[in-house]
Amino acid sequence: MVMTYMELGLDLGGQSDPRRRAVLKNLQAHLKWPPGTINFWPVAALVNGTLQPDTALFWRGWELWHAPHVICFGDEALRVILPDADPGTTTHLLENVIVHKLPPIGQLVGLLPHEQQMAVDSVANIRL
Repeated sequence: MVMTYMELGLDLGGQSDPRRRAVLKNLQAHLKWPPGTINFWPVAALVNGTLQPDTALFWRGWELWHAPHVICFGDEALRVILPDADPGTTTHLLENVIVHKLPPIGQLVGLLPHEQQMAVDSVANIRL
């Protein structure tokens, strides 16, 4: 399983936000997937202080794991991964991967922990 969101480039580039970290910890605990089954890989890199979307960067990372599922937080990250994807669709099927779209991390930060959990329940039953 690969998870990605636009702000991951900030988090990896030294501009981490404890609120995003808290959301991700809450979601990981809620989803109860086995340790080691989730990888985080960015869809954007920090360049001159600005996030620059990079489709190739994401898919090069995916090549490391060939994960059958990608969880993408938000339309912006989805557009980087799949530029022609319909943002109104929450599941996108490719040859070797299923991309699941969830609300953006920025939106989840403003929710209570149980609301965050409810927002990701659509992926809770993915078998790993």
